[in-house]
Amino acid sequence: QELLSQGNVKHWPLTRLVSVQGDASGVTGIEVKHKDKDEADIIPVEGAFIYAAGGGSKPITDFIGSKVEFKEDGGVLVNDDMETSVKGVYAIGDIRNTAFKQVVVAAADGCIAAMSIDKYLKGRKSIKVDWIHK
Repeated sequence: QELLSQGNVKHWPLTRLVSVQGDASGVTGIEVKHKDKDEADIIPVEGAFIYAAGGGSKPITDFIGSKVEFKEDGGVLVNDDMETSVKGVYAIGDIRNTAFKQVVVAAADGCIAAMSIDKYLKGRKSIKVDWIHK
């Protein structure tokens, strides 16, 4: 209730997100549709944080099909380099279904994957680092 009392916060009940719109500059708006209306509304915004209440702990991986291997908990199986069972295909963040649902974990996964992809694309045997701890 405290959040909803703010002047710049509006609650959109019984509404679903249709799309996030944007261009080269970033997010420019969201399209939402109320369940009782035929027309969708466009809300101009400069960013979007999508929160799906009741989403559970199973990552959404339907779009992958059976192209990569999965763990029993539904997360994509990766090695230490974030590479999946398909050479050159990497997975990071919540799609791995780790115990830690934090953006910092996804960011760290992304860093590992980026360095691993660089290694893969350049045919290196090891990751090139900026410094070595001696």
